[in-house]
Amino acid sequence: MAEGAGDQWVAGGALAVSALAGAELLTAEDGGPHLWNDDDAGVLRSLTLALMVLDLAWYAVLLAAEVRWPRPRYDVRRWATALPMGMTAAAALSVADAADVPWLKGPGEVLLWVAVAAWLAVAAAAAARGGAALRSRAPR
Repeated sequence: MAEGAGDQWVAGGALAVSALAGAELLTAEDGGPHLWNDDDAGVLRSLTLALMVLDLAWYAVLLAAEVRWPRPRYDVRRWATALPMGMTAAAALSVADAADVPWLKGPGEVLLWVAVAAWLAVAAAAAARGGAALRSRAPR
């Protein structure tokens, strides 16, 4: 956590994608032919919620590590931070609807704006780094 360049967030992204997939399966079950029986839907809901809780816990740990060991310099692996942050927000919003957990919408919306801010910060740092790389180093 102290030495990663941002790519340690990928595990949280995997949890978020898994929770999002569970939410999509729960939603698909409501709209058409049953993909599983009612007992399985309860298991799927529980598993989806467990994945979401694990993802939010991992997010909190990583956010605390970012505060404790800030990494102000740009590294291309910071994109591996921005994407999982966005995936966690999308998962929270989707799970809130699909699993009928309305209190999860508020944190999902907050996490969405945090992810947008992180994406903008990484994009700005990438642009600044790219602009510096394009400048001529020839003697003047």
